Amino acid sequence: MADTKAVGSNVRQKDGNPRVTGEAKYYGDFQFRGMLEARILRSPHPAADILRIDTSEAEAMEGVHLVMTSDNFPTAFRKSVYYVGDLVAAVIATDETVAEEAMNAIKVEYKTKPFVMDLVEAMDPESPQVFEGEPNSHDWEYHAYLSDRDPETGLYKTSTPAEYNGFGDVEQGFAEADVIVEQKGFRYAYCKSPTMEPRGCTARFDGVKLHVHTHSQGLHDEKYRLAEALGIGSHNVNLVSPFTGSSFGGKNATVLDPNLPSHYLLIASLACLHLKKPVHCGYSREEEMLCGWSRGSLNDVKIGFKKDGTLTSMDFQHWQEVGASGDKYPAKNAMLATGAVLYSHNCKHMRGQIHYVYTNRYTAVGWQGYGAPEGIFPVEVTMDMAAEKLGMDPIALRKMNCMRTGDIDAGWDPLSYKSAIISSSGIHECLDAGAKHLDWANQWQHPNEKTGRVRHGIGVAIFAMGAGRPGPGNSSEAMVKIFPDGSAALVCAVADIGQGQHTVQCQIVAEVLGIPYEKVGLVCADTDSTPFATLVSNSCGTWLQGWATYEAAMDAKNQLLRLASQKLGMPPQALSMGKEGVYVTAAPDKGVTVKEIFGPIGHYGGRHEIIGSYVNDSPHPNCLRNGNKDELYIPKEKGAQFISLDVDTETGMVSDVRVTMVQNVGRALHPKIVEGQLLTARHGVEHAVLGCECISDKRTGRLLVPNFVEYKPCTAMDCTIEPMVLEIPGDPTHPFGATACGEGAACPSLAAFSNAIYNAIGVRLTETPFTPARILSGLGKIKSGKGGK
Repeated sequence: MADTKAVGSNVRQKDGNPRVTGEAKYYGDFQFRGMLEARILRSPHPAADILRIDTSEAEAMEGVHLVMTSDNFPTAFRKSVYYVGDLVAAVIATDETVAEEAMNAIKVEYKTKPFVMDLVEAMDPESPQVFEGEPNSHDWEYHAYLSDRDPETGLYKTSTPAEYNGFGDVEQGFAEADVIVEQKGFRYAYCKSPTMEPRGCTARFDGVKLHVHTHSQGLHDEKYRLAEALGIGSHNVNLVSPFTGSSFGGKNATVLDPNLPSHYLLIASLACLHLKKPVHCGYSREEEMLCGWSRGSLNDVKIGFKKDGTLTSMDFQHWQEVGASGDKYPAKNAMLATGAVLYSHNCKHMRGQIHYVYTNRYTAVGWQGYGAPEGIFPVEVTMDMAAEKLGMDPIALRKMNCMRTGDIDAGWDPLSYKSAIISSSGIHECLDAGAKHLDWANQWQHPNEKTGRVRHGIGVAIFAMGAGRPGPGNSSEAMVKIFPDGSAALVCAVADIGQGQHTVQCQIVAEVLGIPYEKVGLVCADTDSTPFATLVSNSCGTWLQGWATYEAAMDAKNQLLRLASQKLGMPPQALSMGKEGVYVTAAPDKGVTVKEIFGPIGHYGGRHEIIGSYVNDSPHPNCLRNGNKDELYIPKEKGAQFISLDVDTETGMVSDVRVTMVQNVGRALHPKIVEGQLLTARHGVEHAVLGCECISDKRTGRLLVPNFVEYKPCTAMDCTIEPMVLEIPGDPTHPFGATACGEGAACPSLAAFSNAIYNAIGVRLTETPFTPARILSGLGKIKSGKGGK
């Protein structure tokens, strides 16, 4: 591994001090003279048409500046509602109290309609349609059959639209299989991204430009969409987001889609432009709980093996709940768990059908894992079942069949490439490291060998998660400035939503320039002062933004070296840059300071800064094998998770949970940040054994878990998480060999928990969460509960 100084060090995080001291300003901290408050009137019905709205009483109240409905602001409001909490109207008033009172004074006449609150029920053609005239269940529009495989590279040359994603002949594969394992009816509960900071924004107009202070995963992308929705030029909009109070991927704002939870941006901005006054629109915790759900899915899995355990064929059926037409794209990532990616090494025959399903539940968004956990849960539980049927160790079966470096990714992302080369794996090493840590060889026993009231179990699951998406429309930019005093600044809008991007990008700059990390500043807070940066999603920050930052720093460095060559009388390639300036590589004592390189500067002239820049239109040249545009490397987030736990067979309670998260990150740019990312495995604990799921009243459609008391996030009191970071060098897709580590920790948890519970008590749980009722039902001790086999 290359010797580095800034990269690979646990430097102080750029935003660490203001976050822990309270000096950080989030969108809710911005106050402006004459600022007004917005309150949103939300639907009490899961499905209804709005027949009449009487706003006269609200409009007459002192302090009310504006009442917004579908009549005067049809861009933001509709005449029908599709879930409890859908938008009906908004009040803009002098303060929260007045706005709340005026909101309650609005009289609405509804015509209620039949509704559906369950995924399986919504799949029934006879169930109520969420959107009249449109079926609830939809086939994935980008299904494709891959064929014409290159005998040398293994890449598929032809992609043909089909009724499923596939390659080979799955029926032939099953006919040739010696052992077939099939399990239907896996259910992953509808779950919430537990962000601490509720959604919201503050909009102000300065007479020329609209400035919107908000949280963000992608400032520039959100600015363009907001400007389009407002019908104004992008040059008249500036989004500001110095800090975001966590996101877990669930706060991507898509203003143009009324079914996604970005309404605060449109309401505040429209009101601000109309009134020419600052408007704050912030959600309460209860309103936030109506946004950002995902995970809800149903799966059937069938896998064929040879007697020795070689996986030859797989059939995968996936139905994803998206609420009232939320984000449908996570559904495609369920395919990552199949023979298309995670088990691509031996799988010759693959068929995967993806469907997304509307219900009258709350808006769906993609968040941590972005669809991958929903596929990994059923596949990895089925793999455990297969290991038992084949008489093999669960780890050995996975090592035999899991993806390796150089295998083919046939994940059917709807972009320009048909298949790609997996740039690195390391799953073997992750399994070995975790097994050694838990003493798997001596601790694993078949559940039939266990007795007693409280029984111990261990389980494992592996995963692969997308880490950047090469192709048109995926790019990121950066500028790097060098100043006469030898300091530098990274100008970059990449969002830091808790994953440390601001810090690691500055580490890259420091490493390239050879200067101390402390001498690198950061300009990142708004769209007016920064170039475009990628949306922080799908673990692509390290991959897409990393190259932009690296190349911009190299550009700035090379400019400085060219200037220094004139001072030193040496060609630029014979020079190096360090913390004192530029020196001759072969004679380090001979050099000049950065100030001497810049020369005289004054009020009216001289060189005041060097600006390097780069636009990373993916894929970067280093992501092409041998420079061949048809041989694309694609990185993957990958690893293994082990669960150790105890199950009380009398109460069904799970205790002493120990999560060992092992991940190959290629190169840990900041080891402590990487460990922190792996600690987000806690989200799997929430979904597995803390009972976190979307519970709603099927009679009224109302959410029954509207806060963090009823919907309990996992804390350090609920489990022990042990992060194990492996750094296996050689991944060519990053300048320092790093691969992503932002979302994988949430991917394998449900499967590993299910496998551990089975190992403890011999009950195979296929429906989440794994509540005491389901455990006791599986043991045959009570009749209630579902999902135990």
